[in-house]
Amino acid sequence: MTTPLATALILLAIAARVAAAQDSTLVQDTTSAAPVDTAAPTLIRRAVTVHLVFTGDINLGTITIDSGVPPDSGVAFFSQVDSLLKGDLVVGNFEGVLADSGESLKCGPPEHPDTASADSTLRPRHRKRPLPKPKPHPNCYAFGTPSWLAPRLIEAGFTHLNQANNHANDFGSAALARTELVFDSLGLRHYGPLEQISIDTVRQGDSATVVGLLGFTTYPFAYNLLDLERSAAVVDSVKRLVDILIVTFHGGTEGAGAIHTGRGPEFLVGEPRGDLRKWARRVLLAGADAVVGHGPHVLRGVEFYAGKPIFYSLGNFATYRGFNLEGPMGLTAVLQLQLDGDGVFRSARMIPLRQVPQAGPRPDSTRAALRLLRRVTKQDFGKLGATIGADGEITPP
Repeated sequence: MTTPLATALILLAIAARVAAAQDSTLVQDTTSAAPVDTAAPTLIRRAVTVHLVFTGDINLGTITIDSGVPPDSGVAFFSQVDSLLKGDLVVGNFEGVLADSGESLKCGPPEHPDTASADSTLRPRHRKRPLPKPKPHPNCYAFGTPSWLAPRLIEAGFTHLNQANNHANDFGSAALARTELVFDSLGLRHYGPLEQISIDTVRQGDSATVVGLLGFTTYPFAYNLLDLERSAAVVDSVKRLVDILIVTFHGGTEGAGAIHTGRGPEFLVGEPRGDLRKWARRVLLAGADAVVGHGPHVLRGVEFYAGKPIFYSLGNFATYRGFNLEGPMGLTAVLQLQLDGDGVFRSARMIPLRQVPQAGPRPDSTRAALRLLRRVTKQDFGKLGATIGADGEITPP
């Protein structure tokens, strides 16, 4: 059943698509093809193979942590991997918001290390020592990335950023809106909050494919993957507007012990983070052509269901501070995915990388990420698991 919100999405997207058919300037041309002559009708047949690139979590620095911002303005952060970030759409998960100042209320008031010395009834001259600086709450993170670091993303090759995650609202709705304005000014497409989807047209000559990106997480400011039926209804509605629909999600438990995809609902310190197998398979049946996940901060296995791929987690990708990069949490990969114009899987490859703390992602000659992916894919999905070749090639079982 289509919800009122999904109906509104349909009407808006239909209007956008009709307008795009009449005026090519309203459709993002990610292939840099020659301009279309709008004086005469253009026949478009949907036969373009689409080249998609995905990464996991990105955080270029944060004002909430001491020494949390790179000293070189982040100019070298992607220098060893930017050649991998080339495709019709290059999509990353942006953890946090752009914030040059301010404090997050996400974790509540900071804990004071010495409540006695913080007593406001004492006059300053009666204090024997300076008031200690309040300490942030342990195990609570709020990420505010300085806005002047945002250009590094488009310089690296990103075209689209997901904002459906647990840090997109760390500084409140106003900061989220400001973040979107900065992305808009840079030409970075974004999606994830409620009523925000991305629809793009990839063109080659007289051929074109319309691609949709739809993001889910477990919070009310975004499409919520905890609501299985509403998730399926939104996917069904958006799929009617596009030739290819990619669904991304941010969910699941976190940490070094989270490499295995749960066989039921997952939780993080009591917080529900989704029954990811059940949800991912449901949205594929509702019309998604591929599902790409992140959130656990580690790589997870790859499953094919109904002939379509599910990448359960791409892990951390480029995280300067505030993220543990020990063991499997330092392993990452770039996913290069090709789909035919009708959404049918053509090929995929996972390029193994390793994060160097405060230096960014780097090629990994040991290919440890591929060994991890093979192991957890076989253990978690058996006959439904993908085959992962020596060069990272992903093939259906």
